[in-house]
Amino acid sequence: MKNRPILIVSGDPSSIFFEIFFKTLKKNKFNSPLIIISSYKLLNSQMKKLRYRKKINIININQLNNKKLNNNCINLINVDFDTNNKNIHANDYIKNCFNLAFKILKSGFTHKLINGPIDKSKFLKKKYLGITEYISKSFDINKIAMLIYNKDLSVCPVTTHVPLKMVSKKISQKLIKEKVILIDNFYKKTLGYTAKIAVTGLNPHC
Repeated sequence: MKNRPILIVSGDPSSIFFEIFFKTLKKNKFNSPLIIISSYKLLNSQMKKLRYRKKINIININQLNNKKLNNNCINLINVDFDTNNKNIHANDYIKNCFNLAFKILKSGFTHKLINGPIDKSKFLKKKYLGITEYISKSFDINKIAMLIYNKDLSVCPVTTHVPLKMVSKKISQKLIKEKVILIDNFYKKTLGYTAKIAVTGLNPHC
């Protein structure tokens, strides 16, 4: 597939994700098909609430390779979540969404993933510093770099999701070198050119 689909995990059911998502669909055109991993009931209720109309195309994960996808409709992989059922916890729902996304990524169908807003303090329960670390652990990746990408200027914080007062204690020459090598390889292998990389002073995240 020339333009591989973008998987979107909608995130926390109580977040403003759908408002952002619908506005984005109205104002932008995407070359890659979008596949949202979310609850049909939640999506449908938010469409009614925000008065957004578009056909929903429900996709069976086992039939992804046989589907011709485009953005004329909302492509949805449904994950059950009932806001009226107290037995279904939001954390379990988010985890189920991620697990489906990881399964698709590991199949080689696509390599693109976006996640909506997530309350990290509740979902990660201090087991991971952030979603970046949570995802990398699921793929057994030990060395990671968070690249805030822009075609003109990108930024990579050496530390992630660490209180500012702890940043200086976490930084080392070894860690800086590791991030530089990862970024250099990304630009060469993925984007096809050698980036100019500079190491700046100590600054707050983003």
